[in-house]
Order: sequence, then structure tokens, then C-alpha cells
Amino acid sequence: MRAADGSVRPLWAGVAALLDRPGLAGLRSRREDTERLLADEGVAYRPPGADEPQAWRLDPLPLVLDGAEWTGLARGVAQRAELADRLLADLYGPRTVLDRGLLPVELIDGHPGYLHAWRRSVGRPRREVFLAGIELGRGPDGWTVLDDRVQAPSGAGYAMAGRRVVSRALAGLHRRSPIRRLRPFFDAMRTGLPAAAPPGVDEPRIVLLHPGPEAETAYEQALLSSLLGIGLVRGSDLTVRGGRLWQQSLGGLDPVDVVLRRLDAQWCDPLDLRPDSLLGVPGLVEVARVGTVSVLNGLGSEVLENPGLAPYLPQLCRALLGEDLQIPAPQTWWCGDPAGRAHVLARLGELVIAPIARDIAEPVHGAALTAAEREELAARITAEPHLWTGRVPVELSTAPTLAGDATVDLPVSVRAFAVASDTGWEVLDGGLGMVTDADGVLAKDVWIVGEPAPPRPDQTVPSILPATPPLSPRTADDLFWFGRYAERAEATARLLRAVDDRWADVIVSPDGAVLTAMPTLLAAVAAVTGTGPLGRSTDEVAAGLRALVCDRERPGTLAFAVHHTIRTAQAVREQLSTDTWLALGRLESALAGVGEHGERDALDEVVAGLLALWGIVADGLVRDAGWHLLAAGRRIERAQQVVALVRAALVASPRGAAGRLVAETVLIATESVITHRRRHPQDAAAGRGIATVLELLLTDTENPRAVAFQLAGLADDLARLPGRPPAAMGRATQLLATLDVHALSTRSADGTRPALDTALAELATALAELADQVAATHFAVALPPHPFDPLAGTG
Repeated sequence: MRAADGSVRPLWAGVAALLDRPGLAGLRSRREDTERLLADEGVAYRPPGADEPQAWRLDPLPLVLDGAEWTGLARGVAQRAELADRLLADLYGPRTVLDRGLLPVELIDGHPGYLHAWRRSVGRPRREVFLAGIELGRGPDGWTVLDDRVQAPSGAGYAMAGRRVVSRALAGLHRRSPIRRLRPFFDAMRTGLPAAAPPGVDEPRIVLLHPGPEAETAYEQALLSSLLGIGLVRGSDLTVRGGRLWQQSLGGLDPVDVVLRRLDAQWCDPLDLRPDSLLGVPGLVEVARVGTVSVLNGLGSEVLENPGLAPYLPQLCRALLGEDLQIPAPQTWWCGDPAGRAHVLARLGELVIAPIARDIAEPVHGAALTAAEREELAARITAEPHLWTGRVPVELSTAPTLAGDATVDLPVSVRAFAVASDTGWEVLDGGLGMVTDADGVLAKDVWIVGEPAPPRPDQTVPSILPATPPLSPRTADDLFWFGRYAERAEATARLLRAVDDRWADVIVSPDGAVLTAMPTLLAAVAAVTGTGPLGRSTDEVAAGLRALVCDRERPGTLAFAVHHTIRTAQAVREQLSTDTWLALGRLESALAGVGEHGERDALDEVVAGLLALWGIVADGLVRDAGWHLLAAGRRIERAQQVVALVRAALVASPRGAAGRLVAETVLIATESVITHRRRHPQDAAAGRGIATVLELLLTDTENPRAVAFQLAGLADDLARLPGRPPAAMGRATQLLATLDVHALSTRSADGTRPALDTALAELATALAELADQVAATHFAVALPPHPFDPLAGTG
């Protein structure tokens, strides 16, 4: 930000004014705004080994770079991406650079990322590298390359997410600054993907292959799927048959022509690569190697994420591109070379020591090691010298960063991105800035300002999805359960809220009817949620109701249903509007605030959040197969919840005023009490039976909360899906049609309603069978993946 004399560079004047004007209080406010906006959009990252995703960490203060400087730097990034593509083509083809001695053979064949199975016997595809990530830093001598990411580079999506957030958190400054846009880069990706298809494919089908929602960068993978308009798939969604790659869908199999890979190569194929992989596609290497599908980046590209290449890249650039390397790397020595090894061992305490592959060990600064640790490291280097490198450490320039309650200067790096296009390489006008504070890595939005971007050729960005993209059985399953869990959460929240109100009456001003009704209501809660008795004493009941709201680990609780709603939403993030996360974030916040505000406020907030969620989903999803499966899950769950509640509360409800109180609570929990009062104003006063309640909740085809209404809608949803309607659909409909609500409301000698119990038990069974049959029809896939390792399990 500052020049050598301490003055603020003109480029940073806006940020400097921002730091001067509001003081720390204003900066804290902007940080809080940034955190809120990240939460609203669901921007998350799962650190290795973490059980749950964590909020993405983003500094509200951008990193500002000069447009003229960036234009020159971008040319160097594009050159490095082109060099990577040419070098990979040679290493997996004629290997001329090895034959000519431009690279040591051990540096390539001894690298765990070099895949011999990727060697081609036919012509190479158009590209080995489609997307390249280049880690850059500015030291005392100018910009330098810190790292190459060409395996499955991440970060471009997070750069876009960061821009969205910072542009709102610093709206005034953002509008006043001539910042280059990020969107053209993703448009270039959309243009480049179809161009990478195998020859002769005019309308390629393109997918993004990822490990699943448990991946570290699952958020970004879903965001890229949405930005690019391509399907997000896992290995279990794909299959190889007849020498081609296919995607499993509800309608059968659809061909796949291009795979944008976010799964590390070693996990992509258990036949040719890691035999214990459960994430890949058996046979993918073979169909990609012979060219019936293009895999981007090429499966063998990890070999270039090798710091040992650094000493050889200048001569490789001249040999393969006929030009000098534009952006240098720090001076590096490969220990497989005797002279390089001697130099590294002699200066072990001064250099950064890094293995040639990330899974061997973490890079370490020799100065940070004890004498004993340096001696141990020297022994490892001597034993296997080809696995190690040493490089001169780089003193990176710093940028102002909001850390804690202060603004500090921290060393900063930038991950730049280049994507292949018909005209060469498109470089993202910005990138992912990164600093490290006491809590770990903190991202920065990178603003390229000052000089306009170079003109780009006019081109139409193609649609790279078919009109009706295929829906995999796995995605269908997740959408179905997203609907079920969200509906279960709403039903549980409404029931707990209604019963909690009655419980409050017991505590504040108990009367005979409430006291008599309460055991039935508490038993109904226990039965519907499946959590067991709530206890007998006042303290036990209060604690039990609270646990039903807050205990996320216990099946049947509200927190459990909300947690699984969010998890299933994360699994189908690419199918949902970004506004969905506003509502889901509200659910999490409501449950997190139970200790401060109490259960009742949390229940209100959860219900409001779920209503918002349903509105967003209803307005944001097209009425395709995915929508109808989500709706089917919701309808089945609502029908099951109503049947379970009516059975648990009304079969053995008390007589008189207490019984009427129980029936009214059921109506409140099912959002039908106003309709019932309007239709039957005389029932409460006359003390009549529950026939009208049963009619409204079971057989009324006009009440959206009634079982009959749900079955009618469910029949329409299932009719719009492939295959025949499940047999249980007819059985459930027939059982409902034969119900006589007046007969079912009649009590036996012991005061219960056994006919109602029998009828509802049969209906519950039919609904459960219906759910199972829907799953068997639409979610059945091939046998789950299993490892191909012949030694697995032998000890």
C-alpha cells in the first residue's frame, strides 16, 4: 500500500481513506458485514479432518494491484499455463525432453504423480491443461512463482464468492473504483469446455466430477457447476460401457463427452490407479486415454506440481515455446542432482526444504528446525535425494489486513488462474489473495484497477447443458430427502411450539383441563418424534422439551432434522438458488440462539425460516424431475407426520374439555385450527366429537395439511416421473377413501378409539411402503463401489 518513502500509493488511496475515516469500530462493522454476507450465501470450507464445513474466512480489505502491472503479469501466467500443457503432452507422449536430457528421468518417473497408465497409444486430446492455478508472490526483486497448481486447481470460485461479498460490504468504494470484472473468465471457461470435446462431437455433454459434499472445497465445486451451467456428479453417478463414459439418470444412461475434474487423479479410477478408491469410475483412464471422453485437466498433470522442475523450466520454456520464461521462481536446487544435493545439505538452515510431492511431507524452513531435526532431515535427503528440493525463501510484500481488533500488515500471495480458449489463454483479472494470521489462512479479494482490460474478441457464450439435464439417482435421492427433512423439521417445530404453549399454561396458571390433557400431549410428542418419554417431574419435562429443540445428535429432535436438511441441501447445492442459504442460515442461527432467547423464540424463528425456505424453493426450481421428487418427499413426510400425530394424540385422548384441548392442539400443530373454527364454530361450544377434526386432517382434499390433499398431489408428482406409479400409492389412496370419520371417532368401553388406531396403523404402513417403493424405483443404482485392491482385507 505504501511506497518506499511511506506515502500511500495512489492506487490505494480509497482503501487508505477507508482505514482512516471510521476507525476500528467501523472496520469491525465491515468485518461483521462480511461474515454475515458469507453466512447468507453459505460460503464454506471444510478443513482436512473437520467434521463440518466452516465459514469461509475473508478479509474485507481488498488487495489492490495496478492494471498495467497485472497485464504484464497475466502474460507470464498464460505463458506458464501453455508451457505446462506442452510439457505434459511431451511427457505422456514422445518424451523428447527426457531423451534430450532437458529433464532428469528420475525427476519424472520417480514422482508419484506421474501416471504410466496415462501414456497414449493414440493422438493426444486438444489439451492436457485446461485450467491452471499459479501461486504468485512479490518479493524484493519483483514477482515470483511460488507454486504451480495444475492437478485440479481450486480457488477461482472462491475468488468470485469473495468479490460478491466485498462488493457489498464496501459498496461505495467498489462502485467508485475502476475494477476489472471476473465474469469474463468464467465465460471463457464455458466457451472452452465444449471446444475440448473429442473430435466429431457437436453438442458435447459436460460434467464436473467431484468427491461429494464432504470435500474440502465442496462449496466452490457447486458454485462452479452453477456458474458454468454443467452437471455436478460423483464417481457413482458415472459408468463405463462399450468404450464410452455414461451418466446414470432417471431415464437411463446419457453419454458424457467432457469431464472437468475436481477429484485428484489417483482417486479417479480404481482399475488403473488407486485400487482402494471408492470415489472414482472404473475404466475412466482407458476411455480417456483412447479419446472417447476428454478429462480436464489430464489425469497425469500432478507431476508438474513438482518444485524440483524449477531449475529446468527456463531451458524447457526456450525448447518448447522458443521464448524466455517471463516470471521466475525462487532459486531452487533438486537434491537428485549431486551438486544440488551438496548445496542444499550445506545450507540446510537457510533454505526452505520441500518434497517433490505434497503427500511425502510438508515444506519446512530449515531455520525453524532444531539441530537434531536438521540432522534427521539431512539423513532423509541423503537416503532418497530425488524426493527433495531446497529453495531460497522469499520475503513477501505485505498488505493491510483486518485481524482481530487491529489492522496489521501481513505477507500476501495471489493464486492466479488461466483457462484455455480458442485464442490462447484467458487469465482471471484478479485471483485469490491469501494471508495467514493467528487463526489460519484468510482470503482477500484482488482488485485490478487503473488500466482497462485488454479487448477481448466478441463471442457468444454457449449453453453447455442439454435443455433437460440428466438427473442422477443420487441427486434424486438427495432432493427427495431434502424435501422430507425440511418438512419433518417444520412439523416438529410446529408440534413442539403448540405443546410448549400448553406446558407454559401448566407452569403459569394450571387448570384441570390443561393438567389432564398434558400427559396425552407429551406422550404424543414422544411417539411422533420417536425420542421416548420426556419424564414425569416438571424439571424433567422442561429439560426434555429443550433437548427436543437443541440436541442435534439425537434422531427425532428439531435440531437433528434441521441439521440433515442443511446437509442434504449441501449435497444438491448446485440445484438450489443462492437465496436458499439465507433461509438455511436463519435456521442455524435460531437454534444457536436458544440459550440466549429461549426455546419458544427459536421455534418461531425456525418455522419462519422454513416458510421462507419453501417460498425460495418453490420460486427457484423449475418443475422438472428434481422438483417433483423434492415435492414427493415433502408430501410423503407431511402425510406421515399428520397420521402419526393424529394417531398418537386422538386414539386415547381424554374426555371432555381436556379432550377438546388435545384436539385443538393437534389442529394448531397442523396449521388447521383457523379453518376448523371457521367451518365448525359450533363444535367447541357443543362439545361434539372429533369427526370434523379427522375429516379436515385426513380426508379433506382442499386442506393442504390433509393426507388426502398430499396423496392427490403425490399422484401428480409421481405421474411426471419415469416408470410406473408404486403399487402402494393405490393402496394408500384406497385406504383413505374407505375411512368413515364418524365411525372412527367412536370410543370403545375403555374410552379409546381402536378402530381409528387400526385404520391409521394401516395407513402409516402404506405410506412407509410408498416411500420405500419410490426410493426403489428412482434411486436404485448399481451396487455401491468397492475397492479393487486384491490385498484388501488380507492383513
